[in-house]
Amino acid sequence: MHYKTKQYMIMKILLKTLLSLIAFFSMVKVATAQTSAAHRKSSNAHRNNFQRSASGLDALHNLEIRADGSLWAWGYNNSGQLGDGTTVNKTTPVQIGSDTKWVSAAAGYLNTIALKSDGTLWAWGDTSTGQLGDGTTTNKISPVQVGTDTKWVSMATGRYHTIALKSDGSLWGWGYNGDGQLGDGSSTNKNTPV
Repeated sequence: MHYKTKQYMIMKILLKTLLSLIAFFSMVKVATAQTSAAHRKSSNAHRNNFQRSASGLDALHNLEIRADGSLWAWGYNNSGQLGDGTTVNKTTPVQIGSDTKWVSAAAGYLNTIALKSDGTLWAWGDTSTGQLGDGTTTNKISPVQVGTDTKWVSMATGRYHTIALKSDGSLWGWGYNGDGQLGDGSSTNKNTPV
C-alpha cells in the first residue's frame, strides 16, 4: 500500500474515533450534569430553578429539567423536537406539558427522548427511521410513551437511533440500523425497541 494512502486511512480512522469520543463524552456529560440552583448565579429568571440540561452533538435544540421536575426546551423545532405541540422555533425556553416527573432527557438531531421518575420513557420529534420507538414513522410534536414498560433507567439518542437501558440490565435499541448500530444482528431499521 502506498504511504500516503496508508496515512490517509489512519487519519480517517483517527478522526472517526475522535468524533465518537466527543459524542460519547457529550452523552456522559449530559447524563451526569447536575448543578444546584443555589450555586448558579444567573441574571436570567428562567435559570433560577435549573437542575440539569441536555444537548446532543448533532442536536439543534436544547433541553432543561428544572429542580421541580418540569421539562423545558428551546431552539430549532421543524420536526416537533421541542415537544410543545408546534413546529415553531423557540428562542427562549418553553415548558413541555405540565408534568413534573422528568428526571432525564436527551436531545437527538431532530428528536428528543426523556425519562420520568415512574420509569416510563417518552419521545417526540422526527421518527423517519423509527427513532421514537412508538411503532410508527410519523413525526410527533408532543411527547408519546415508548411502549408501556416502567423499568427504563437510562437512555441516549444518536442522529437517527435510540438506545435505552432497563432496570433488569437489558439494553434496547430502535431506529436507524443500516450499519448495525442497534446490535440485533441485522441492518434493518426498527420502529419499536428490540
